[in-house]
Amino acid sequence: MELCFIGGGHVLKGELDEVLEELSKRIKPNAKVVVVPFATKVSKYNSWMESLVQVFSNISNVTLNLLHEDLNSKEMISMINASDALYFIGGRPEKLLKLIEEKELASSIRKYPGLLIGYSAGALAFCEDCILTKDEDYPESLVMKGLGLVDFSVEVHYNEASDGELFVLSTDRIIYALPDGSAIFYKNGNIHKKVNDVISFLANKKTIV
Repeated sequence: MELCFIGGGHVLKGELDEVLEELSKRIKPNAKVVVVPFATKVSKYNSWMESLVQVFSNISNVTLNLLHEDLNSKEMISMINASDALYFIGGRPEKLLKLIEEKELASSIRKYPGLLIGYSAGALAFCEDCILTKDEDYPESLVMKGLGLVDFSVEVHYNEASDGELFVLSTDRIIYALPDGSAIFYKNGNIHKKVNDVISFLANKKTIV
C-alpha cells in the first residue's frame, strides 16, 4: 500500500499540476480507479467526477468508477478489490468515516494493496487522529478517530492562521501541514516523497519538511 495525502487545490487553476505529475508515475495506463465520494453530498457526485476526469486525463485509458453510497457493502468491496487505486474526495471527513463504518469497508481499505489517494477530507480520514482545526464549517477544533493507516495527522488547506491550534494539537502527535497544491507520499513506514511546501508541527516546534 502506498498513500498520497493531498492538501487541496484547484485542478483547473493548475494548482495540482505537480501533484498530478507524481501520481502519473504511480498509476499505470489502463488502471481502474475507484472514487470514494462519501465526504460530500450525492448532488455533488457528478461535478466531482467531471473534475477527476481532468485529474487523470494525462494517464492513458484510466477507468473511473464511482463508489455510490446506494450500493450495498458486498458490491462496494467487490469494486474496491478489483481496482488499482482508490481516490477519496474532499468534503466532510466525519461523513466519510461514518459511511465507511456503516458499509463495513474499513477492513478492505486497511488491507488494500494499491494506491490510496486522499484529497483534503480524504487525507484527514487516513490518519489515526483525524484533526479538524477551526474554520467556517467547524467553530471549534475537533479530533476524531480516523482509519489509522498512519500514526501521524495532517492539516489540509494549511495557512499560518492555524499555527496556534496546531501547536496545541501537536503536543503528543506529529502533524504535517499541507497547503493547497502540496502533497506527501507515504510507503513502508516512511514519507518518501513530498510535493511543494510541507510543514511539520510537534511539541511546540514548527519545521519545514
